[in-house]
Amino acid sequence: MTQLAGKRKNKRLIAILSLAVCGMFGFGYALVPLYDLFCEITGIGGKPTVSASFDPAQVTVEKTDRDVWVEFTGNSTNGLPWTIKPQIKKAKLKVGEVYEFNYDVSNNSDRDFVAHAIPSVAPMKSARHLVKLQCFCFDQQTMAARESRQMQVVFYIDPELAKDTATLTLSYSFFEVREPEKSTS
Repeated sequence: MTQLAGKRKNKRLIAILSLAVCGMFGFGYALVPLYDLFCEITGIGGKPTVSASFDPAQVTVEKTDRDVWVEFTGNSTNGLPWTIKPQIKKAKLKVGEVYEFNYDVSNNSDRDFVAHAIPSVAPMKSARHLVKLQCFCFDQQTMAARESRQMQVVFYIDPELAKDTATLTLSYSFFEVREPEKSTS
């Protein structure tokens, strides 16, 4: 009788542990989109706000006399042989005005690469106030061997930016994409 009761307890324990493992896997799978949504809503994590569409004639932002310094940086990760350099490293910008900046990007290898740029803004609390209208980070970038080109970002700084913020840093990290997005056309 004790052997039978012990087997039942073991089966019950196995079932509970199996459910726990499935639950942890499901939670881990859902964590990335939940984190992205949380960062988009709060601006935490350095993810800047992205405008749904860009039409310069329709961009109406409250213009201010306030200036903010914006620093630009870029790098490649995980051995991606690309060089990413902002054409301007630092600029004093008016809050509420639309600006265009370019990055010089070069593929320094003898093979083609597909990569994606992940933007971040520091300080993190200010990320949601840097609103991108156009950006090379919206899409994967394919570059042929030894190709170089300019990549543009168009943005404005929302007037709701905290008054104690004097400097923002906009940084891009490129990483290789193993499986490029499929074309829908």
